[in-house]
Amino acid sequence: MENDKIKLNELIENPEQYFVLLKPSLEARDDNHTIELKVEGYRDLFCILSDLLQTTRLAVDGIELSTVSTVNIERYIGSLLRIIEMLIPLEEAELLDILYRKHLNENNNNASN
Repeated sequence: MENDKIKLNELIENPEQYFVLLKPSLEARDDNHTIELKVEGYRDLFCILSDLLQTTRLAVDGIELSTVSTVNIERYIGSLLRIIEMLIPLEEAELLDILYRKHLNENNNNASN
């Protein structure tokens, strides 16, 4: 419990340490954020975008294996998985665990009173 209080104080004093996936947008609106996707260059970015489009096209068409080689399907799905992996907010998960434990402790304390 004491360790959670220390981490909660860290969160209050240094929130940027925990909230790292979403970055405030440079636009005037406060509700817009950006997410950074790491790519090796323009060619990599264009390949990822092409794979996303092709995967979507295959999904819409019902992925007919007879007309598309499975190697391409695996590449397209690999690109999707790569983007999904970059979007998982693992750094924020620690904060959510801390807040959830705090919530459980408060509920247990209220239930015992």
